Amino acid sequence: MAHSDDNVVVSAPTGGGKTAIFEMAMGRLFSGYCLNQESKIPKSRKIVYISPSKALCEERYNDWKIRLAQIDTSIRCTVVTGDAVGRTSFREIDDAHLILTTPEKWDAITRKWTDHLGLIGAVKLLLIDEIHLIGDDSRGGCLEAVITRMKTVQRAAKAKYNMLKRDELSNNECGDSLGIDMRIVCVSATLPNISDIASFVDAREAYNFDSSYRPVPLTTHVVGLGYIGKNMYMFDKNLGKEVPGLLHRFSSGKPSIVFCHTKKQTETLALELVSVYGSQNAETIQVSKQTNLNSLRKCLENGIAYHHAGLESDNRHLIENAFSRGIIKCLCATSTLAMGVNLPAHLVIIKGTQVWRGSGQGYKDIDSGTLLQMTGRAGRPGFDTSGTAVIMTDIKSKPTYERMSTGVQIVESQLLKNLVETLNTEVSQNVINTAEEAIDWLKSTFFFSRIRKNSSHYGLIKKSEEECEKYLMNKCMESLQNLHSLKIIAVSDNGEHIEPKKASHVMSRHLVSFHAMKLIIELPHDPGPLHILQMLSGMEGMHFPVRKSEKAKLNEAHKMIKYKLEGAPSIDWAAVLR
Repeated sequence: MAHSDDNVVVSAPTGGGKTAIFEMAMGRLFSGYCLNQESKIPKSRKIVYISPSKALCEERYNDWKIRLAQIDTSIRCTVVTGDAVGRTSFREIDDAHLILTTPEKWDAITRKWTDHLGLIGAVKLLLIDEIHLIGDDSRGGCLEAVITRMKTVQRAAKAKYNMLKRDELSNNECGDSLGIDMRIVCVSATLPNISDIASFVDAREAYNFDSSYRPVPLTTHVVGLGYIGKNMYMFDKNLGKEVPGLLHRFSSGKPSIVFCHTKKQTETLALELVSVYGSQNAETIQVSKQTNLNSLRKCLENGIAYHHAGLESDNRHLIENAFSRGIIKCLCATSTLAMGVNLPAHLVIIKGTQVWRGSGQGYKDIDSGTLLQMTGRAGRPGFDTSGTAVIMTDIKSKPTYERMSTGVQIVESQLLKNLVETLNTEVSQNVINTAEEAIDWLKSTFFFSRIRKNSSHYGLIKKSEEECEKYLMNKCMESLQNLHSLKIIAVSDNGEHIEPKKASHVMSRHLVSFHAMKLIIELPHDPGPLHILQMLSGMEGMHFPVRKSEKAKLNEAHKMIKYKLEGAPSIDWAAVLR
């Protein structure tokens, strides 16, 4: 890592030292300047670290900004994870050597890369944490598109470098770096098809370390507890009743984390544990006084807590600090904790293996990547000689999770789910101007790597090169025609010319889904408030959970509304608009 500029993929268990891989790669990039005491590290060779969660970005930022400053005080780090994309984001990137961000945020930023080629093209080290999430149902397509786009950016940067004269490049701080290859370093939990990831990121080296490299040995128990039947709510409630017994059996009186799948479940379980597992002392009482949430205060008083994204940051940091100090002996948390803050425990319990994915999908089995992230929190280096993980599931699913607990299943591409939006973004940036270029772009994706290996997973019976080409062409033209039918882009009859319209740029730069864009375009020429409300209510992703701290303010705002809707939000819009 420290003596080469080759792309690398490393798969290792949690706690196996994957962060050190990134640090060696950063050291390699900075080493030439750090050895020369008189040379200031330029911002023309940037590092981008992509993590699945904002919390993990913050954790890495707090650690790396201190340690990098010890190497050179001029090294600047920034976290870019906010929702807005504007001048501030690009200013932060321009002023930094190391940018820490999420796939969604970097996706939003790179959708404007043709306007900022000197800036985005200056990224010479791309660090991808938890690369196995490329197979995640909801986020995998975004991560795959981002990595593919960054490869495109680098090709464009080198082309520009070759076209321009060196004296012209010297006038631009980022110009000199455009001709340098970008290095990609990916790390992951145990990954069976690591060679496919390596092929996708053009890595010559791929290393797969098994569980024997884990610093603290892990023992995993899969417990089958009855059958789900038709009532998932009652099954989950019964699982909650079994948690205290498992804590007493496996925790050995040491810190434990119980992972639940909803925010409500974490709070309910924590309050239930107060009476059967909690205990008070001077430290727990002192910590409980630092929160204004009554339910959380009651839990903290007894050495129990809950942790989820709905809590305000002050409360989350209070809980994280108290748990790391050993004041909290049992923490009920959502899976975001496994992806974010590094809070290892002696015992990890996963309460249930089915997650609600919305009315369209219903309950789905938890994916193997998330499962291993959660079980990987068991075992505290420096404190424990072993860690224990308990997976609570139904009897029917027990064999599946016994197999799954040994490693991540083969990762498949999720790009097809948002192929229309992804292709539109590339058309908007004039990366794709013909159907042939669309096919070539798809051939640089992880999707193309996997379709040749496991074509049946993508609905393709035959897997000859010719059939794969035909399949890609059909998927491409289907997506392009969908965009063309709404006049988002213009496609010639033979596909030899593709042109973005204004709607294409709006859809790309504002991250509007094809479904949402369709609703917007279908609005009447002079829409009234009812038409707009109907359109907004039909959009996916417009419904946000309310934090407890926001309820009081929303109730006050509700008092000021002149016309209120009574009852459940089920309105016959067609009848209203008639």
